[in-house]
Amino acid sequence: MTILDIALSSITFLTLREKLFLKKNLDSLDKLAVLSIKGISEIVGRSVRATIWNGSECARSAEKAEKIMKAREISALVYSENGYPALLSEIKDAPYALFYRGNADALSNRSVSVVGTRRVSEKSAAAAMDFAKDAALDGNTVISGLAYGIDSFAHRGALASERHGSTVAVLPCGIDTIVPSGHRRLAGNILLSDGCLVSEYIPGTPAEPWRFVQRNRIIAGLSPATVVVHAPAGSGALITADFALDYNRELMFHSAGLGESRKKIPFRTMDSDAEKNVNAPEKYLSDGAPVIGSYADYVAVRKDAPGMHICRNIKQLELFS
Repeated sequence: MTILDIALSSITFLTLREKLFLKKNLDSLDKLAVLSIKGISEIVGRSVRATIWNGSECARSAEKAEKIMKAREISALVYSENGYPALLSEIKDAPYALFYRGNADALSNRSVSVVGTRRVSEKSAAAAMDFAKDAALDGNTVISGLAYGIDSFAHRGALASERHGSTVAVLPCGIDTIVPSGHRRLAGNILLSDGCLVSEYIPGTPAEPWRFVQRNRIIAGLSPATVVVHAPAGSGALITADFALDYNRELMFHSAGLGESRKKIPFRTMDSDAEKNVNAPEKYLSDGAPVIGSYADYVAVRKDAPGMHICRNIKQLELFS
């Protein structure tokens, strides 16, 4: 990774394609630093409407991040270069680069993403740990977000397998900072187990609400399947579920996080526009997302025909009726 790559990674108003195009047309950080918004627009081929752009400040941030990377032994993988996770490269909004600490090979292992609410029940916490441990023992890397609740139990379950490279934590900030700070020890244990901490943000970038959402797309993009262990209506874990479906990945819900009456919901349309707009587990289950009760169930679902369990869009199906 060059310092120009670091700078391009920090630009939030450009798409992946546009960053790659800029890199192709610029050969130094200095040339990026003197570009105006008009100059950027001319290179990428569209009118860029960025409210804030300071090329010199972008260059200074990149130089600062490069110093942090050297001091903290932080490495990076750039899109289209060797080592960049193949599954992640398939998504339409893949990050330009991944900054990481630890074992980068864990990012390309067979994997499963495990997510859920911060406010867990004893039952769902145990389910997350058991599922993650069994998945890791079977050779999977467990991907999650290091958050309180289900994420932390998923990481701990994978670590309990004592298998090297058993879990990856995706952060919503620069990789030099652990968010939440209460999980510094957990993050350290992930590194000690040959796992990996990863982020798309350059070192020195603080966590902000919108970055948690963007982090969720990486969690979904790193795996062929996402398991939601426990997510009440409105949970941020359901944003990850949406990303998984948008990327044509499998989505499953664990029965531990569902009420007894919700374990099996018949295939039906939602009753009203209000219901259709509610981001709740019932919405996904009624569209065909399978419910599992264990890692063995997960394996059975994955053995079915490809795409068989991807949530169905009712309106699209009606076109063929």
